[in-house]
Formats: sequence, structure tokens, C-alpha cells
Amino acid sequence: MVEGHITIGALHMVHERSVEWLCGKIMDQGGIQALEAMLYTLDHVNGKYGHMLIPGVRIGVLAKDDCDTDIYGLEQALEFIRGE
Repeated sequence: MVEGHITIGALHMVHERSVEWLCGKIMDQGGIQALEAMLYTLDHVNGKYGHMLIPGVRIGVLAKDDCDTDIYGLEQALEFIRGE
């Protein structure tokens, strides 16, 4: 979680779907890259590399892994909405 005045929620497929476990192995090419791109962009918006895009307002994010599973992704989204 990145703290901020405003927090956005993000679901990423960081892990593959698994039959035996809730989440499988890490998806280097898709999930991790998308998460890193989002965090890099957030750093720019929040002024880590220069001026803040919205002066005085820091944007935060709560990123969750949906493990490439629709139902689990929905559960994660509901947890975000409930503030968990």
C-alpha cells in the first residue's frame, strides 16, 4: 500500500491461476510489469522525480493480486471497498 490523501484500488494478475493453491507462480511478464508500471507512474504523479501533478495532494494505491481468478479478484475488490 502506498499512503495518500486519495487512495485508488488496483487489481493485478501478479500470480498465475492454480488448481491446487489459491495462487500459482509469479507472472513475471504480465502481472509484475503492470504493477511496477503503476507504481512508477504513481511516483511521477506524486512528485518523486520533479513537481507534483496535483500540488498538495498525494495519490495512494492499494494494490491487490487477483491470481488470475475472477472470483478471488471480486473478493479482493470487495475488501477494498469495505476498507479492509
